[in-house]
Amino acid sequence: MVKEQQKSKVWYKEPWPWILMSGPAIVVVAAFITLYIARSNSVDLVSDDYYKDGKHIDIQLHRDEEAYKRNIHAQVLVSPGFDSAKVFVSGDFDPKQPLNLLLMHPARKAEDQTVKLQPVQEGVASGGKYEYNAVFKPLPQTHHWYVRVEDAGGIWRVEDKWLVSQGNAISLKPMDKLLAPAASSSN
Repeated sequence: MVKEQQKSKVWYKEPWPWILMSGPAIVVVAAFITLYIARSNSVDLVSDDYYKDGKHIDIQLHRDEEAYKRNIHAQVLVSPGFDSAKVFVSGDFDPKQPLNLLLMHPARKAEDQTVKLQPVQEGVASGGKYEYNAVFKPLPQTHHWYVRVEDAGGIWRVEDKWLVSQGNAISLKPMDKLLAPAASSSN
């Protein structure tokens, strides 16, 4: 009788080895699921050539300073379908030069769009503002966008962050927050 009670089951028929192995097995499966999600939703937050981008910071700041000196302002009114916009630009710029509207996604570079602005009335300003139209691919849903209006020659630019939840009107002005401390320190 005693021999019969001591006879144990084979290890794989016991529940404890399976309970102990289930934890690491779940972690391995979760790791593969996480890898799949990370690869399918990759984000372009890191520049491929950060050194080259860093060298161009002075050039970019020069464009902001130029817009500040010229007192260039823009207002962008995006359509409810998020596929077109009216753009009003004022300030000291040549309205005969082509202008671009850039819509930059905060995380996915593939969603960025650059659109050439089409003047509504050639060379005629209404209230000191020149009116332009822009048509682009429908914008995907996101919390915010970065919007920029610039001349095609790369001399000036105005830009700002557009919070979609706050409406479809974006006011772009020179980056005076960035330039004001420099102006006051030179006096």
